[in-house]
Amino acid sequence: MTARAASHVLLVAPHEYRTNTETAESNAFQRAVGVAEAEQLATEAILQHRALRDLLVENGVRITVARSLRETPDAPFCNNWFSTHPGPSGARLVLYPMLAPSRRVERRPDLVSMLKSSYAAVLDLSDREPHGVYLESTGSLCLDDEGRTAYAAISPRTDRNLTEEWAAAMGYRLAAFTATDAHGQPYYHTNVMMFIGHGLAGICLESIGERAAPGEMTRSEVEASLAAASLEVVPINRAQVLSFCGNCLPLTNDLGERLLVMSSAAYRGFDPGQRAWISRRTRILHTELSAFETLGGGSARCLLGELF
Repeated sequence: MTARAASHVLLVAPHEYRTNTETAESNAFQRAVGVAEAEQLATEAILQHRALRDLLVENGVRITVARSLRETPDAPFCNNWFSTHPGPSGARLVLYPMLAPSRRVERRPDLVSMLKSSYAAVLDLSDREPHGVYLESTGSLCLDDEGRTAYAAISPRTDRNLTEEWAAAMGYRLAAFTATDAHGQPYYHTNVMMFIGHGLAGICLESIGERAAPGEMTRSEVEASLAAASLEVVPINRAQVLSFCGNCLPLTNDLGERLLVMSSAAYRGFDPGQRAWISRRTRILHTELSAFETLGGGSARCLLGELF
């Protein structure tokens, strides 16, 4: 396999879920709604999160669940403040600097302590926050572990210099690029326009230009890098990005079966040919996550923190 595929994930269940105004400026996927709709979506978020949890359990994925605090509305998007990495000398935990002050408190001492009990090696980058330097974990980084390549769409939440530092520390080659929506706005996270899993690379190539800033890749160079890693490219267009077709996560279950987790919006966003294409390599699991997509601008991949 050319991408990591965990069989154990962390979920953080919503509590008084609501939109986060601090993140809206850089996240064009968030949608402002009226008070009544926001209350309804907050209720639906609890049910949708439970359905995601149950879907994973029913399909043999091991889960650990924590509960959000009231002061952390985005806590269900738990993949942004930490990542874990297998390695020959033991697994490693990385902690990350977050752009929104309200999101920094998601790195709760109790959760960090729980993770550190399983990961003796820790790389802590969170001290960059006071300096205005941010890198939001596997939101910012899409990893090809076998090819040791980290793909990163540069944005306010993905600092170019820190991605280089991360790559050097973790032994990856950095493939940095700029990816923009139809209005020329950089995608806030790489994982809304790209996933790698089970030999597939779903990516919105049309969002990457053929001219690049120094040290960044052009569209053709990104495509060539994926081809060199023997990844089968599933093209995603900008409209499909808005349906969260890029926000998928490869997992394995207790039987070693390959799974690709996505929202029902993403499932509907892929055309039948693409779904058949993906299904040749992995089994698709999908569930409704509209409350998180509307209020938080994130979907399935954002809700799952891999534990290796």
